[in-house]
Amino acid sequence: MPIVEPTHACLRDVPDRPSTANLEVIGLSTSDDAPNREPVKAIVRASADRTALSLRQIETLHSVLATRSITSTAKLLGVSQPSISRTVKRVEDILKLRLFTKDGKRLVPTQEAMLIFDEVDGIMAQLNGLGRRIARIAGSNEGIFRLGATASVARALVPQAIHALSRKHPELDLFLDVLAVDQMAQYLLNGTGDCLVTIAPDRHPALARRKLGKGQLVALMHRDHPLAKQGPIAAPSLIGHEIICFQSNGPHQRAIQAFLGGVVDIANPKMIVRFTDTAIALAEQGMGVALIDTFSIKGPIGANLLAMPLIDPPQFEVFLQWNSSRPLSRNLDLLADELSRILASDP
Repeated sequence: MPIVEPTHACLRDVPDRPSTANLEVIGLSTSDDAPNREPVKAIVRASADRTALSLRQIETLHSVLATRSITSTAKLLGVSQPSISRTVKRVEDILKLRLFTKDGKRLVPTQEAMLIFDEVDGIMAQLNGLGRRIARIAGSNEGIFRLGATASVARALVPQAIHALSRKHPELDLFLDVLAVDQMAQYLLNGTGDCLVTIAPDRHPALARRKLGKGQLVALMHRDHPLAKQGPIAAPSLIGHEIICFQSNGPHQRAIQAFLGGVVDIANPKMIVRFTDTAIALAEQGMGVALIDTFSIKGPIGANLLAMPLIDPPQFEVFLQWNSSRPLSRNLDLLADELSRILASDP
């Protein structure tokens, strides 16, 4: 049987004494209809007498059962062999069960001991995993850093920043959620994510924000579009051309309206989309001009598309937001630095 790693170093300093924390608390079955569960019932009866097993005793017993050796357990747990022997004897006294016999120098678990091992083994594995996760969170720049991003910045800008961050901090686990604008506030308020990146910051009073950089509106069109060879495009040049529009309450549509300034009638557009990815896909099909932000075209846009600059384009600002009432992830500043660096490098 393989040697099982002990739970946590911190448990080694816990005194070997009875505890009111019994095995029922950590999830051992006490079902009357479970076969061959007399050892577990014995533990439960012991808990009623305030002599339940402590977590220290459970860890020691689990290690002895896994290694079949007092010596190996002492080395794994960093304590003396007599201390391990005393703990095993104390557990047998509490449970009123014989847990081991000897075959020469080798310990042989009894049937009851192996039933207990089956109950405890999965729980100890969970505790081991929990200990490692806590250590990673406590360690510098470690743990899971969960962040959200709205669609346009999630397309290329945020992935580029995440890539740079992961190269500098390979121990960091990253989780990226792509959010609609109406999901942002709850994402931060309920603690789902540590922060989010957006061009449309939520104005909830509990949410703090930090400006990271700027972008602007550009025109995206098929290579065969009549305006593809014109150069910088002014609003009047779009008269008579199909324009792919966004929802009226979003930052893209407000920027489009500001650019067109009433010169082009978009009161009843033929195509309305919610996300920039959809606008890019429609433009590639030659269905119109997509007026989108420069963040969306930082990644691949397809060989048949051209991004054309606009004359006097409206500006977009990129923000990092977080819940000011919750503890800040130490990785937030690292992400902000990467995003600011990428945005500053744009012409």
